[in-house]
Amino acid sequence: MFLRAELPKGVQILSISPSGTSAWVRTVRIDTRLSDGTSKAYFKKGALGDRGREMMRGTFESETTLYSFAPNNVPKPLAWGTYKEEPDKHFYICDFYDMTDDLPDIQKFCAIVAKIHQDSMGKSPVGKYGFQITTHLAYVDNDNSWSDSWEQWYARALKRMLEEEKRSHGPDDELASLTTAMFEKVVPRLLRPLETGGRQIQPCLIHSDLWPGNNSRQVKPDAVTDEPIIFDSCAFWGHNEGQLLYTPRYKGAWLTSRQRTLDRGEHLGRSYMKEYHKLIPISSPVDDWDDRNALYAMRYDLLHSALFPKEPKFRRVAMDEMKRLVDKYPDGYEAFAGIDEA
Repeated sequence: MFLRAELPKGVQILSISPSGTSAWVRTVRIDTRLSDGTSKAYFKKGALGDRGREMMRGTFESETTLYSFAPNNVPKPLAWGTYKEEPDKHFYICDFYDMTDDLPDIQKFCAIVAKIHQDSMGKSPVGKYGFQITTHLAYVDNDNSWSDSWEQWYARALKRMLEEEKRSHGPDDELASLTTAMFEKVVPRLLRPLETGGRQIQPCLIHSDLWPGNNSRQVKPDAVTDEPIIFDSCAFWGHNEGQLLYTPRYKGAWLTSRQRTLDRGEHLGRSYMKEYHKLIPISSPVDDWDDRNALYAMRYDLLHSALFPKEPKFRRVAMDEMKRLVDKYPDGYEAFAGIDEA
């Protein structure tokens, strides 16, 4: 059953031990001795069933793409596959890094994220928004179908998360009404102006689950070099600002001045956001920035609601934000277009 075939030839397995915690996959550290006598550690995660197979495949494709733009800050992917002896078990392997639980240096972290965005800008393999295969946030599959516009891609992604949230918590008349207004009015109003009226954005590579919050975050300092190490991505090609609030607001990673958080990340978030925008300016229309980010964060509000069916607060957070945006933009894109053309 073991993965020796995926490791370098002549490797000696010294130990296998638990590494980290996850509600969705099993994770271990594999310590080895290579044929030249040097020590080398690998990280492996695994999952079961058809969904587990797609999760491991998606992780490999996602991390491989991210690694191509940040090889010094992303663990090098090695392989993914299925155990021959147990065809229902699947795995992903990459280099292992010892990391601390310290918060990453603001300037280093933001410089890495901005560089990934800048270097990948306009390099989507088909020139569109999306990703080449299905990826997963936790166990929830994303609809990554290629789209010509960012509005189209995000609307589809948000719809997918709403479907999963409804499956988890059941139907709700108020949520259904808000959902209709969101897709008819709010999404066009906040996202269409990015690519109309002479304005334009280009798809860049988005990690999509990146936040510098607590100990389960997807970026930590290397224990030796102190360089931020970014991992556990769910990549797609999208609007760069989609990274900034593609994060749980409860954990306070990136946040706007309007938003609150429940932990020490509040001031950290403002600092990270400010530092990032020193490197990449806010997209036009600038005045829409705060509400755009609220819209992007909503997908994670809904994800958390879907993942915790016995916890009603996440649905309430999403619905409160939906109501705020629906009330603010009752006339949708048409009202903006009229002002834009005046």
